[in-house]
Amino acid sequence: MRGLIIKNLKRRNKNIQYSEEKAVEEELQLPIGLRIDRFFSKPVYRKSLDTIVILFFGLVIIGPIINIFSTIFLNIPTINRDVFNDELLGNLQWLNILSSLGYSFTIAAIAVGIDIIIAFPISIILTRYNFRGKKILDALVDLPMAVPTSALGFSVLLFWGIFKIEPGFTLILLGHIVFTFPYIVRNLKIVLEKTSTLYEEAAQTLGASGFTVFRTITLPLMKEGLIAGAVLAFTRSLGETGATIILSGLVETAPILIVGFRRQLELPSASLLAGILIAISLLLLFSIKFLTRKTGFPIKSVWPRIERFLSHKYIRYLRDILALTILLSVILIPAFYIIIEIFGENLIEEMFLGQDYKWVYLYVSLIYSITIGALAVVINLIFGIPFAFIITKRKWGKVITLLDTILDIPIAIPSAALGFATFLFWGPAGLGLFQSGFFMILFVHIAFTFPYMVRPIIGVLERSNKGVEEAARTLGASNLTVFRKITLPNIKQGIIAGCIMVFTRSLGETGATIVVMGNIRTIPVLIVDWVEANAYASAIFASVIIIIFSSFLIFALRIVRKRGVI
Repeated sequence: MRGLIIKNLKRRNKNIQYSEEKAVEEELQLPIGLRIDRFFSKPVYRKSLDTIVILFFGLVIIGPIINIFSTIFLNIPTINRDVFNDELLGNLQWLNILSSLGYSFTIAAIAVGIDIIIAFPISIILTRYNFRGKKILDALVDLPMAVPTSALGFSVLLFWGIFKIEPGFTLILLGHIVFTFPYIVRNLKIVLEKTSTLYEEAAQTLGASGFTVFRTITLPLMKEGLIAGAVLAFTRSLGETGATIILSGLVETAPILIVGFRRQLELPSASLLAGILIAISLLLLFSIKFLTRKTGFPIKSVWPRIERFLSHKYIRYLRDILALTILLSVILIPAFYIIIEIFGENLIEEMFLGQDYKWVYLYVSLIYSITIGALAVVINLIFGIPFAFIITKRKWGKVITLLDTILDIPIAIPSAALGFATFLFWGPAGLGLFQSGFFMILFVHIAFTFPYMVRPIIGVLERSNKGVEEAARTLGASNLTVFRKITLPNIKQGIIAGCIMVFTRSLGETGATIVVMGNIRTIPVLIVDWVEANAYASAIFASVIIIIFSSFLIFALRIVRKRGVI
């Protein structure tokens, strides 16, 4: 019996050895590319990649935010002395902070309110009507979102200057309406395009007036898009710096005050204000999900006579004409009025024939902007693809939910506050790895553009057909081969969309760049410098160049969108 057992064990070991030798032989017969794929498809490499990506996410995005709150906590005595109990100024710094926050919140609230009033009819026109020129109007509505706000702000300054509106509160408000409007319209459009018109048509068939249908059916369906767009527009207005500097006059909003504190090296005051802005933005971001679940619209009461009157076709025509008139006169014409100014008499002389070589500064700034934007695209692409896989493929439960929520933080945080947080974390006052300048600008641009890379890729991955990938694995393909041969080609449009969005957002950033730039000047910052120096002709030329460049990018993005990516 014992001999039989030993004989069976030897036979079994021989079979195992033969199987292993055969597997090795088959492995060696595979092309070198597939062998490399199999080698790097081992779980240890996937776990290592996940660890590196999470570490990158923590250091570049989460680290600066946590650091600024810890800095405030550790420097409470210094902040108390400098902000609340200065020997000469008393609590003047705190009063300035409160005043700047008051201006920022008031301007953001009014701008968002006006945007919503205009956005409702415009979003319906762009989704429910068919007319000649609709695609052009749709593209023009999105365009202010891509153009650097310093160029938009300068255009608004020139346009409303015709009507003798001086820099100050009113002009800031008009500028903020221009660049926050697309965020609300776009969110409303997305909801309306995904919503079936079946319920609206059924209600109209049963005799409900158009206004009643809108108030009781369409409006509740638009709730999530309205709240998300309003919160995003509010935080965008709250953190805007470039256009605000140009339009502000003597008014100081919170981001402008952060820039001022940073320039004067009043770091405790800047830390406190940046921490307040970040905390408020985080509260608004996390409140979106709660508001979309809990907030409702009053739909119980119906006033047939009034609503039938408001549904009359002539009232509807009047509403649409009024909305389009306001869109053109308050948003689109002021946003791109600067293009007319390109034909000014002194522009060529000041730009190219002067003794201060402004064209050289423009060229150098353009190279810096393109280089920083391109590097931000490459780095975010390297880490963004695996991060999107973590969000969509890993089964980590609540950890994934938390990462998915944290991902949107850089979008909500005012860029000047994020720039200052990055400066504190990576600069001399923190880890001490970088000084103000090129690499500090690159780090902060990577931080606030990272979600723009990841979100389109996540959208494509969530809609992709997982059955093809599973079939390939069943037939013996390694995970890396499946990714390289199947997944990557399927998500290429999401990658293209992410690259365009990251580059466009980086190209137009002003606030964060000013805080960490040192002696480097990007195009948006150069426009601000030239406007402050009254070199209007040069600022006009630079603005038109960047508007044209941004227009090409946004039209490329729209082509990608048409293919169902975002």
